[in-house]
Amino acid sequence: MMSAADAFEPLRLALERAGLRYAVGGSWASTAFGEPRFTNDVDIVADFTPQNLDAFLDCLPATFYVDPDEARNAVLLGRPFNIIYMPMAFKFDFFPASAFPLGMQELDRVVFLSGSGLSESATPFVTPEDILLAKLHWFHVGGEVSEVQWRDIQGIVRGRGPTLDREYLDQGARKLDISTLLAKALSGA
Repeated sequence: MMSAADAFEPLRLALERAGLRYAVGGSWASTAFGEPRFTNDVDIVADFTPQNLDAFLDCLPATFYVDPDEARNAVLLGRPFNIIYMPMAFKFDFFPASAFPLGMQELDRVVFLSGSGLSESATPFVTPEDILLAKLHWFHVGGEVSEVQWRDIQGIVRGRGPTLDREYLDQGARKLDISTLLAKALSGA
């Protein structure tokens, strides 16, 4: 039986061959720093330029499906795009770092995790603080109704609460205009 690692390893190699700075985020990161939950995709934030995007697409093995024009257009517009690992129909969602107010900071602050379920190798992940801020941002943008996002948020706070960099969180929350939500999350777990 194939696993997420079978899909991630060739993708990781393509990212590295293209010289891209990237980090795993989304549910994989919130699970790594909080509480486990099932997810059927991997969110990756990356520092795309038109040049390194083309290099990355050229490095992808034929087992991946991506529409190159859609990917290029998404990067130009600061929008996400996806790549599918066809043997498993496993999806990777890519987010241009420059499109999110804290995206470049996320890449500057990565932590390397081994044995994440994606790879036995040390893999760059966004930090607990950055995934908490990103989840709070998406929860807010989504109308503050997603129970799944809120569970992820609470899981991170329960799992990492005492070690979270509160000053960094406060600064990021002000930039994202989610200070009230951050306070609620930190007090509720």
